Amino acid sequence: MSRLAVIIDQIALIRNMFADIVPDPAHAAVLAELGGAESIVCHLREDLRTVNERDIKIVREISKTHLNIRSASNAENIGKLLKLKPDMITFVSSGNDMSLEPKPVLMEGQMESLGNHVADLRANNILSSILIEPELNHIKLAGKLEFDYIELSTERYTQSEDLDQQIAELEILNNAVLAANRLGMGVNASGELSQDNLGDLSKIVNIDDIIIGKSILVKALWLGYEQAVRDFINILNR
Repeated sequence: MSRLAVIIDQIALIRNMFADIVPDPAHAAVLAELGGAESIVCHLREDLRTVNERDIKIVREISKTHLNIRSASNAENIGKLLKLKPDMITFVSSGNDMSLEPKPVLMEGQMESLGNHVADLRANNILSSILIEPELNHIKLAGKLEFDYIELSTERYTQSEDLDQQIAELEILNNAVLAANRLGMGVNASGELSQDNLGDLSKIVNIDDIIIGKSILVKALWLGYEQAVRDFINILNR
């Protein structure tokens, strides 16, 4: 059975938009774990639009589960993360894209540098992962570099226009998981996942972590917004 991994980047983005100390992404990590999440995920972006080093340090100290940090494969970021000691580092495409959804890595042309980073992580007892498209050539390259895990992008599945395409993309993902496992790699999955498309994906055997962020935040907002208004009214009426 797959585990739920919760992204806390959206919480950090809201905090930074208001230039405030709340909402606190570390607080969100605690609540996610209390709710049953078995992994916390965040992205140390080059533009620091979401979490920063201090956030990661605090989450590292208080997290009771598994901490997976996404990062571009640049030496500066990796150097910072080696000191912070997350459980896993997942390489994603570099760049300051306005979307919070990370982009898969195109490994061709950077095999040597990625291999060096994987070796550095292994020497520091940190698991290595890389976000890729569910394509056999990418999986083989990740296996050649001896990544511990791959993170499969599910965007082509979640953005399918009809049922036939959705079924086809699920089969592609299933085959990608099998290929990765044969090469000795674990598999995580992410990419615009929600309650509407999670059920079928969760039936694929041997996906370890299913990583979700925005849709959890949206559901939490609607579940709690009315009650938050009522709480303020109760204070006014005391």
